[in-house]
Amino acid sequence: MSIYREGKVEVDFNVPDGSSRPEKGPGKISSGFLNFSQKLNRDLTISFINTVKPRLYLDGFGATGIRALRAEKETGVRSVVSERSFVSFQKIIENAKSNESQIEIYNEPFESIVSKFHFDFIDVDPYGSVVPFVDIAINYVSNHGYIGFTATDLSVLSGSLKDKNLRRYGTEVLNNSLRHEMGIRNLLGFIARRAATLDCGMEPMISMWHGHYYRVIVRINKSVKDAESSLLNLKHINLHEIKDTVYPDRYIGPIWSGKMNTIFIEKEMVFPSTVYEKTSDFIRKLKNEDMELFFTDLSESMSRRKINLPSTDSVVKISEENGIKVARTHFSPTGFKSDKPLELINTLIQQKKG
Repeated sequence: MSIYREGKVEVDFNVPDGSSRPEKGPGKISSGFLNFSQKLNRDLTISFINTVKPRLYLDGFGATGIRALRAEKETGVRSVVSERSFVSFQKIIENAKSNESQIEIYNEPFESIVSKFHFDFIDVDPYGSVVPFVDIAINYVSNHGYIGFTATDLSVLSGSLKDKNLRRYGTEVLNNSLRHEMGIRNLLGFIARRAATLDCGMEPMISMWHGHYYRVIVRINKSVKDAESSLLNLKHINLHEIKDTVYPDRYIGPIWSGKMNTIFIEKEMVFPSTVYEKTSDFIRKLKNEDMELFFTDLSESMSRRKINLPSTDSVVKISEENGIKVARTHFSPTGFKSDKPLELINTLIQQKKG
């Protein structure tokens, strides 16, 4: 027996055979597995649920049941969890009992459980790509309901595997220093296109990259008008024209070009007491990602111009001293976003050096 405590719950979990470092994630599908590296993902999800308060939440890929257990215990939201593996199903029952939880537990595949209730929030966190589950989640979530997607095929979405990305997501993207913002926008664009085929619009509420996964939570608005409005945010992008001349002069996409974190426009995030201050600060700063389309990567921009790399903090300071709004991005340690063109910031950097 292996016990892990997170938030207000304790869960028993299985360590995959031959795994010496279970915190890194399973190399193959295993029952009752717990991914330690997804804690930030779960903290983000619980904070979002606590903010929007859906009537009925579904964790459609339960494993240990930790996400649904936390949703119930830390937000008070009615929670359903389903798991197709009977071994995992039994593990969730045990964990629910040990936590004195009232979550509703089902031994059914995702494709079945989504049709049994009118869910206001559906969580899609499968082993493998989310692609097979996007349409069915959109179809069954309630109008103005939320869907959380966790994507782990980053090498595909960010352009490392170009042919597979074209086949799976129908886009062309560049694998460069902007790849993780590119990957999230690629994923959001795919979800928006699939939603539109079902006469639905898609709004990205919150978007994050962390380690080996992307996490996005979107709202689905079920009308043709919303579908058409959403599609206006799908564009082919030329980074050479809109960002920096160090990038190839070519169009890529179509990708999502709109905002990625609209929750911060609508609401103040309400964090449970179980979410650490460091984590809540990180989540709040995600709103800065909507300052502009794609961040500036100092390392790539300066090295290709054969300019000595200044610290990101110094660039932020110089910019702010000149009335330019600048914020660090979570996509890169040498990246930032700004409300002014890069050329102006480069000029200020050179003047400071002179």
